[in-house]
Amino acid sequence: MGETAAAALVPLLWLLPALFALRSIMLRLGFGPLALGIGIVALPLFPLLPDSFLPMRIDHHAPQAVLGLCAVALLLRGSRKAAVLAGVLAAAWLVISLEALVLVAGMAGVLGLLTWWDADRRLPAFLAALAISAPLLSFATRPSSEFALPFCDILMPGHMAAFAAAGVIALLLPLLPGQDKPLGRLAGLALIPLICGPLAYVVLGPCVANPFSQLDPLLQRYWYGYITEGLPIWRQPLSVAGMLVWTLVLVSVGWWQMRRDALGDAGRARDILALIALIAAVFSFWLMRGGILAQLLAIPFAAYLLATYLPRARALTATLPSIGATLACFALATPIMASGALKPLDPLFATATMQAGMLAPIEPGVCDYTRLAALPPGHVLAPLDAGPDILAHSPHTIVMASYHRNQPGMRDVIEAFSGSLEQARAVAARNGADYIVGCAAEADFALYRTAASDNFANALASGEVPDWLERVGGFEEGPLKVYRIRPGRLITMDGTSTPRR
Repeated sequence: MGETAAAALVPLLWLLPALFALRSIMLRLGFGPLALGIGIVALPLFPLLPDSFLPMRIDHHAPQAVLGLCAVALLLRGSRKAAVLAGVLAAAWLVISLEALVLVAGMAGVLGLLTWWDADRRLPAFLAALAISAPLLSFATRPSSEFALPFCDILMPGHMAAFAAAGVIALLLPLLPGQDKPLGRLAGLALIPLICGPLAYVVLGPCVANPFSQLDPLLQRYWYGYITEGLPIWRQPLSVAGMLVWTLVLVSVGWWQMRRDALGDAGRARDILALIALIAAVFSFWLMRGGILAQLLAIPFAAYLLATYLPRARALTATLPSIGATLACFALATPIMASGALKPLDPLFATATMQAGMLAPIEPGVCDYTRLAALPPGHVLAPLDAGPDILAHSPHTIVMASYHRNQPGMRDVIEAFSGSLEQARAVAARNGADYIVGCAAEADFALYRTAASDNFANALASGEVPDWLERVGGFEEGPLKVYRIRPGRLITMDGTSTPRR
């Protein structure tokens, strides 16, 4: 009961600061009551957002986006103290996920532009807070041994060194000659990328460009290549690509409308928000889940456009024109209608990944892994997506799930199900498996079946299994396939044997 309550409440607790941050942004922009009210309730009209804050959705994407949104809200306030707090939030964001690196660099870049244009002094405060907070938060939340491991997926000492160098340079900028002129400030700012870029590359090597540079090609082919949220725009369904593009269009049109209306003294805040939102939207073209923050930042622009044009549409006296104009307002100001309109075209413009997925034979039904709890505890060789459910709802252990730091185990699972019966036998022996479990109704198992017609996944689905397996009673019907490895020894392909656990 406690776990269920926490899983239901935690996503909503992240939604609360997101709404307060949006309110702060819109008040800073000088929005009236109508635009402010629309902005607070518009979140469900952005396709990536409702699911991010849905009860029972526990992952790191919502906290990332909320920290980014709150950092932007602080940067709009214009004070150095707010910039310091934004730097701390940016550090926390990076500690959660290195995906924030591009967007944090974008925020620093926007502050750099303000330094160049009119000698704004918030950049040193932001970078100094980032440089101090990043190592403190990293070492407070991870054991020191983490930073000696050969992985690229967390904030490493090389990143921290680059942040420290950037902070020191930014603090020393006022002491350099020519800082009273834009050209002199630009020359001083150029020192930051010229020094920090090579420093990060020397220390981090290939990790500086791609946190997944060490991913096994087999995992790329049969695992990461099918995680839609991690793919670039050119590997997305048409409806998703249209949603990402429309978010960029929405921010651009909203920014133009705000500049045209010249709202009070909010010009600088408006431009900062627009630039960071555009950076986030472009970043989502490279990594789709970056669109979560982009859509949060697009909400104020959508609210302003709807508050500007929706009353005019509703004021039309003729019914059909009024309905058409109202729908046009929502089509312009939110990406949900563009995404919905393009959805039927997805199969006609399928990417290579989508085509393979459409060929995967998925059986009807649902696999209930709680039924495995009735079996004597053992070690289970199961597809990657099934692993967490088996761990959560049964006493069994598993060979591996989707934990990319344990690539040898993930590769074993994929090789077993996508490869030959002898390969599966070798993997089961190497890992001391007691049971083989597969769900013919799940996408990853279906994808393994496309690798070869006579592979292990197809043998399990058809029931034509080798003699070293026996079907477990009670699982003869339905998509859940459960087999026990026969007593004795598993003989590997090289003739050696491994005692079962």
